[in-house]
Amino acid sequence: MSNTWNRNIYRQEQEAFVSGHGGTTSIEVIYAILPSCCSILLTTTTMGFLEQTVHKNICTMIEFTLIVVPSILCCTILSDYVVTVCCIMMLLTIINILLLGINSDVTSTYNIRPIYGKRPFVTHFRALTNIITAICILAIDFHIFPRKFAKTELFGYSLMDTGVGLFVLANALVAPEAKDFALKPRIGFFHTISKNIKHSARSCIPLLILGFGRSVAIEVLGYQKHVTEYGIHWNFFITLAFVKLFTSSITSTINSRYSLLSGIWILGMHEYVLSTKGLKEWVLSNRPRNDFVSANREGVVSVPGYVGLYLIGVAVGRLIHSTYQNSHAQNLLQHKHGTFQFKLFGYELDINYNESMILCIKLSLISAQTCAATLICDAYFKVSRRLANAGYCMWILTLGVMVLTLLLLIEIIADILVYVTMDSEHNQKKTKSYKTHTKSKRDRMPDKCQKNANKNSIEILEAVNYNGLLFFLLSNLMTGGINMLVRTLYVSHLKALLILIAYMAVNILSVLLLYRKQVQIKL
Repeated sequence: MSNTWNRNIYRQEQEAFVSGHGGTTSIEVIYAILPSCCSILLTTTTMGFLEQTVHKNICTMIEFTLIVVPSILCCTILSDYVVTVCCIMMLLTIINILLLGINSDVTSTYNIRPIYGKRPFVTHFRALTNIITAICILAIDFHIFPRKFAKTELFGYSLMDTGVGLFVLANALVAPEAKDFALKPRIGFFHTISKNIKHSARSCIPLLILGFGRSVAIEVLGYQKHVTEYGIHWNFFITLAFVKLFTSSITSTINSRYSLLSGIWILGMHEYVLSTKGLKEWVLSNRPRNDFVSANREGVVSVPGYVGLYLIGVAVGRLIHSTYQNSHAQNLLQHKHGTFQFKLFGYELDINYNESMILCIKLSLISAQTCAATLICDAYFKVSRRLANAGYCMWILTLGVMVLTLLLLIEIIADILVYVTMDSEHNQKKTKSYKTHTKSKRDRMPDKCQKNANKNSIEILEAVNYNGLLFFLLSNLMTGGINMLVRTLYVSHLKALLILIAYMAVNILSVLLLYRKQVQIKL
């Protein structure tokens, strides 16, 4: 009886520890994510001169140290010093660039050409979303995690509030609707919609099993739960299942070219119903949860918001994929971009305007527009994760597109460095038969370009992205196991930090081994 009573008391303490928070400012949330972006460039430049001489397992450890560990630190003990951390990272990056320049012995002008194929920045965005979410779901249970980053109870901004929204956006960017530009033959309306709904329903079954299985496990094990997060029985996996079902139904009836208009319309109607029909007050109230709908009102009511967010994310994904597709078509027609010249650390660079630079400008403009929309929505409707209202969805779009823009800018810089060092290697291998060498260099350049482009993708991020949902599921299982074994409320800061590092190491090692074996587990 005493042990049961103690467990119940501790569970109540844990639930109180993660509940009732008001969040922080949007700027602090951006600052918390910024070091993870800076670490990408630091890691890319570090691997630039270590990759050829260091074993790949050592490279993996370096990647973990430069990407995951700073993310853990900046979400916990260094949360008030993220600007300093970013400055240190950028200083180390500049040192790496200088070392690359010294090793390359560059003395002439180089033409930086665009690379076609898979772009790393979307992969990095999806992987970083998973990694930061995985860190937060365990770190929240320790005192080392600042309460300002915990999920908000009513309105406001917080780091943990962004998790599910960025996850939905990340899925939308690579959805089939975002990549498919082919004209589809017209088939019967009811045949098409019934076929898509059946296919979506089958693909949603694993997510629903995971979702309700998690709810049952929580009840059986007496695990703590934050009721106002999604509700009593609802959770992240159930939300994903319903978003997938509804978006598939919508895109089967409305061409994905109109996904932006569809998403805006859904968010507008969702906000209208929330504000005029008393739905907002009902969801945020303390009224009894005496049936399934009222017990899970946060989860049920938030679904339309996530559906609208997903559809707008599909529109952003279509912009990204169409930019590269159109540019590739123009390249086949021998359309040439303009060029500009500048000097950087002794390099004299003649750089083409390419599709990445054009897209970076486009994404910057979208980010500015969504930022303005967020400010307007915040003034009139506020930002609420529990409602997934228009303000929240605009905030997620602002943050997501801002991070995408920064990661694309980092990719452009990495591409420039790759081409400079690549051309330098060719320059050092010149022979007397200049014409023969020039021809062979031109023939080998596309393959070597693509090979070097692939190096810009960091292996642990590729691995996380390769089995993203499995990584998140494993993180949830390990979080539950650690909470069952360790009284996290009474753990010292140092021990909590070591637990978080070990937990992330196990998670990443698991998906890394699957990635190297090319085993993809789809849930």
